[in-house]
Amino acid sequence: MNYDILTCMIKDPFWPFIGFKDVRVIHKVARRKGDKSIVLCFIEFDNAECAYTAVEALQGYQFDHKKQDSSVLKLEFTRFLIRTSSEETFEIAR
Repeated sequence: MNYDILTCMIKDPFWPFIGFKDVRVIHKVARRKGDKSIVLCFIEFDNAECAYTAVEALQGYQFDHKKQDSSVLKLEFTRFLIRTSSEETFEIAR
């Protein structure tokens, strides 16, 4: 799938939330035979409170409600904080 399209699909449920900043999509290719490639998505918010609100509302969000086996969001906070200039950036990861 095209990364621009994937980024837009991921961004769509998050952009209405207060404090939403950006989405980063990282594709991790399988290193060994039999392993699966995965896609990690990092969603950036102004602060932890804004991120927590989005996680609570969107946990288990289904991308296509018409398909039973449609992908769902599995959200969790990253285990570290990234600081950019003087402000703190909080991210949640899929």
